[in-house]
Amino acid sequence: MGARDRSGETLKRFDCPVHGIQRIISGKYKLRILWDLQHGPRRYGEIRKKLLTGLTGTKVVTPRVFSAELKNLVNFGLLKRTDRGVLPKKVEYKLTRLGESLVPVISVMHKWGVKHLVRESVLRNLGLLPELREKPKI
Repeated sequence: MGARDRSGETLKRFDCPVHGIQRIISGKYKLRILWDLQHGPRRYGEIRKKLLTGLTGTKVVTPRVFSAELKNLVNFGLLKRTDRGVLPKKVEYKLTRLGESLVPVISVMHKWGVKHLVRESVLRNLGLLPELREKPKI
């Protein structure tokens, strides 16, 4: 039986697997949200703040787009949304088993990106490359 989204509809509705994956993970923040939630549940504000910080930070995360991305990930069954029912509103998101199954795929994309896309100066700052040593002048 195929994976089901929140409404109970099966995700096995695509004729091409690449097109299906593209439909599910395409969006401004979806991959980064899934990647950031691999270490455990986070609240709405924590996820949004993470998108705004660090080397890959975005200057502006509009609430409308961000909320739509989260809602789509929940509807596809990749995230579980838990409303704690308190004021101020406390909503938490975590990966479902289906969402967790995408983390290794995103990890491969991450490794490829580190190897082929990230500037060496950034990798050095992150400690992923050794520091360059100047050659002694003779």
